[in-house]
Amino acid sequence: MLRGMGMPRRGPQGGWEWRLWVLHRITGLLLVLGLAAHIIILHLAEPGEGILFDRVADRLASAPFLALDVVLLATGLFHGLNGLRVVAGDMGAGPRALRPISFGLLALGTAGFVYGMYALTSFM
Repeated sequence: MLRGMGMPRRGPQGGWEWRLWVLHRITGLLLVLGLAAHIIILHLAEPGEGILFDRVADRLASAPFLALDVVLLATGLFHGLNGLRVVAGDMGAGPRALRPISFGLLALGTAGFVYGMYALTSFM
């Protein structure tokens, strides 16, 4: 049933492709829900209000908004970088080539997450 949706077979890699496929779908759903919450909470709850630094700092200092932003940061980074890894595989990179690509993207994602957390927590 799921094979028609592009689900990969479990292969000799120990099922990593399958796990990454599932995580890619989950993070896509979390991004849609998180961005919808972001738009509803931040843009539609207070229409006509300008964006003021003090109000943004107050929101980022509160735990629920910080949690939402951390979830959006982590899911966005994983979803985007895993998407690049999938494109590399679709363009013909074999398992030997995908390994260094995956580790490079992991390093880039880790650096992006650390930088993003530094930016988010600087308001606390």
